[in-house]
Amino acid sequence: IGDMVLPGAVVGLAALVIAGTSMSQGTRIKALQSSIEQVDAESRALAPQIARVNQLAKERAELDLRMGIINRLERGRTQSVRLMDELARCVPDHLWLTGTTQDAGGSLSLEGVTYSNLVVSDFMSRLERSPMFANVELGVAEHGNATGKDVVKFRLTCQVTPDQSAN
Repeated sequence: IGDMVLPGAVVGLAALVIAGTSMSQGTRIKALQSSIEQVDAESRALAPQIARVNQLAKERAELDLRMGIINRLERGRTQSVRLMDELARCVPDHLWLTGTTQDAGGSLSLEGVTYSNLVVSDFMSRLERSPMFANVELGVAEHGNATGKDVVKFRLTCQVTPDQSAN
């Protein structure tokens, strides 16, 4: 019997350890499940607020996009007025512009008439000195006749620099 008591005690002790560990793990599992259920309940309770925050973030992004467009439009709103004002300041006496066109790249074509090549040269110099115009180039300057008088018809191009302010 003595030989049986020691192995029986070891087996009994092992069974107790296994049973204790099993009960401890079962209690821990129940606690974790309870914690998971509590977090799920909080998550469900916060879901409308999370959805609202996401909606507000989306609306903010759309608003930022609109504001960016409005700011670009605001910057360009007065460009045409400033351009024409500065162009009028550059036009010397006895020179008349007969046409202007501007492409999307900022290139401005000017056509006009005057009585002398010197007036065309003066006009080009004034444009070059202006902060709103750059790369002034004469395309055509030819003699013609307007209302019975000899005139010089000209066409020139330049680049508009809209970010610069007019004097």
